[in-house]
Amino acid sequence: MSDEQRIGDSGARAFDIVGGVVGLLVFVAGIAMIVLVFTWVRDVFDDVDTQVQAVRSARIETAAAMAAAQAEAAASAGDGPADIVVATPNQGPTMADVGLMVGLKMLGLLVLGWLGALVAARGAQLAGAHRGKRE
Repeated sequence: MSDEQRIGDSGARAFDIVGGVVGLLVFVAGIAMIVLVFTWVRDVFDDVDTQVQAVRSARIETAAAMAAAQAEAAASAGDGPADIVVATPNQGPTMADVGLMVGLKMLGLLVLGWLGALVAARGAQLAGAHRGKRE
């Protein structure tokens, strides 16, 4: 084998090694993206309970405040019983608002997870393409 062939072979080997390393790094980046998306999905599900509880407590507080104000007004006027509860619709966010927000977050996270999977697949393909070229 001549010196020129050995130099060419070592350059090709170095290119294969660099290509394989870059492929593995891209694969690891894709896996990290997927793990990050799953972490965000868990946070979304944890936040759903918090948001639903906030909606319920806001409605209860608003209804209690309105009832207390009306009871106070009725007690000062001397009209009827003081324990009347009045419904106050459309106060604060609704369950539909919370559901829509959660649905949009989940759609965004689905897209991000898909992109992470594409990056990981491309990295694995790149690493595999440079691994089998040795002769």
